[in-house]
Amino acid sequence: MRSARLGLAVLMGVLLTGVAAASAQAAIRLGVVDIVKVTNEYERTKDANADLQNEMQALKSQTEAKVKPVQDLQIRRDAFNKGTAEWRAADDKALQAEVEVRAWSALEQAKIERRHRDVLLDMYHQISAVVLQVSKEKGCDLVFTKAFLAPPQINLDEATGLEDLKSRIMNQRVLYPTDAVDFTDDVLKIMNANYKSAKKSLGGEAAPAVAPAVAPARKG
Repeated sequence: MRSARLGLAVLMGVLLTGVAAASAQAAIRLGVVDIVKVTNEYERTKDANADLQNEMQALKSQTEAKVKPVQDLQIRRDAFNKGTAEWRAADDKALQAEVEVRAWSALEQAKIERRHRDVLLDMYHQISAVVLQVSKEKGCDLVFTKAFLAPPQINLDEATGLEDLKSRIMNQRVLYPTDAVDFTDDVLKIMNANYKSAKKSLGGEAAPAVAPAVAPARKG
């Protein structure tokens, strides 16, 4: 009898645990954000892209100005008979000048790319912080990027034909829950409002290339 009672108690414990787990799972609220749209339509991205284009154009002009003296050295070198001592000496000067210009240009380009890498990383941290803010307001427990959940991965009802349906089923990422809350526009609205406010405080000018980094919402 005691054994039977013990068995019943264990069974009830398992059932209650299963009910609790099911309840916890049912309480999960899934969110989704189109990070590509947010990044592309973020006003800071447009300013950063314009800055990058201007900086690269300026570098191109500066490099072309430095190339002119190198070409002059090459012209002076070619005034000598190729292979002579004078030609080799002039060729050494022209080669050294050419290498220096290439090294300078590569270094300057690397500096520009590093600055804009920092900008992009900072924007991602800002997006992550706003996503965390909005996800709490929406009561979401888990947030995916839209690319992770976008059709054809989860929308089976729009399948056209057997093979398309098979492909969509095979590419499913999340089976439950599937009622994701898309708050992309909410995130984008906050991002642009914050950026416009920052620009206004600077007299309507674009914010600094690298703004103070916003702590990421989470690692990984």
